[in-house]
Amino acid sequence: MTRTQPVELVTMVMVTDPATGRVLVEDKVNVPWKAGHSFPGGHVEVGESCAAAAIREVFEETGLSLKEVTFCGTCEWFSADRSRRKLGLLYRGDRFTGEIRASDEGPIYWLDPATLTVANSAEGLMTLLKVFRHETAAVVSDAWNGPLRIDGGSMA
Repeated sequence: MTRTQPVELVTMVMVTDPATGRVLVEDKVNVPWKAGHSFPGGHVEVGESCAAAAIREVFEETGLSLKEVTFCGTCEWFSADRSRRKLGLLYRGDRFTGEIRASDEGPIYWLDPATLTVANSAEGLMTLLKVFRHETAAVVSDAWNGPLRIDGGSMA
């Protein structure tokens, strides 16, 4: 039995403004899932650390330079035959410099996190929030870019 498999690494960061408590949302365009409010993030490049990728993606998509990120947990999606996986590493950050600016990814703005709902958010964001809020350590999907469910125990 082989213990290796192709893995696609991605990151997502919940950036919070410590002065207001608002989070930075991005309405990504041209995505293969239900569009809506999401957080900045993207692919980890070959040879790049996951935390460095998270910081780079936030800068590329928003113009903000994060000083650091804190790891929150993971999300995983599997191919139908479970031979491939996409592993998402989720981070939080609230120490940054710069001013927000939109990119080709889509419009961005600050939003009160209480206003995030299933209806106005991207596929899976409400489940991902459980990881960002430290309510669970991991979420998973049995379908590529499919719906997420809690995987494993609670962090409480």
